[in-house]
Amino acid sequence: MARYVIKKKKKVIRKFGSVNGLPLTVNRTSRPGMHGKKREGKKSEYAKGLFNKNSLRASYGISEKQFRNYFTKAAKASDKGEALLQILEFRLDNLVYRLGIAPTLPAARQLVVHGHIQVEKLNKNTEEKQERVFEKVDKPSYLVKVGQKVRLNPKTVKKKLIIIEEALAKAEYIDYVSFDKDNVEGCFARMPSESEIPSQVELAKIIEFSSRKI
Repeated sequence: MARYVIKKKKKVIRKFGSVNGLPLTVNRTSRPGMHGKKREGKKSEYAKGLFNKNSLRASYGISEKQFRNYFTKAAKASDKGEALLQILEFRLDNLVYRLGIAPTLPAARQLVVHGHIQVEKLNKNTEEKQERVFEKVDKPSYLVKVGQKVRLNPKTVKKKLIIIEEALAKAEYIDYVSFDKDNVEGCFARMPSESEIPSQVELAKIIEFSSRKI
């Protein structure tokens, strides 16, 4: 399973801040070692672009190869930055996290990989109304469509796992997500705009930096 791999969570938080729902629980924000607090020199535009790109990768837990593929798709849109964020936002693991089924993105990814998440199978024939069918999807990078329902496996619901129960109790929802707590299912109600998507990166820097690579 491809993902943004850094062995220690604290290293991610120290470098990029609180991402993926991981709490900011580090004792220091500087690098370790006797020279950790040494003032860093002024960053070049290249360094700023690289930092923002890696920060975005860390936020969604994706590999460099995945990022390049997503950026290539987004580059075809008129607003590359917004298109890139929308693609990342519509990943299955991210939706599970946004729905509050899991407390962090890594936890959401684990639920997906272990087969606890089901996705509504889309009906190609729109003229006929058919009973909704859900199927297990264990691929975190699966891109969900607007209105396509995602739910917790009914068997998992019956188990009442503590990590899920606690996450649901503390969940806060954003405007473009719809969630049915009784059935533990939800979806993207509409396509979000760039300003609505939680992000702490400078998209312009990412676009400028990554455009050189394609």
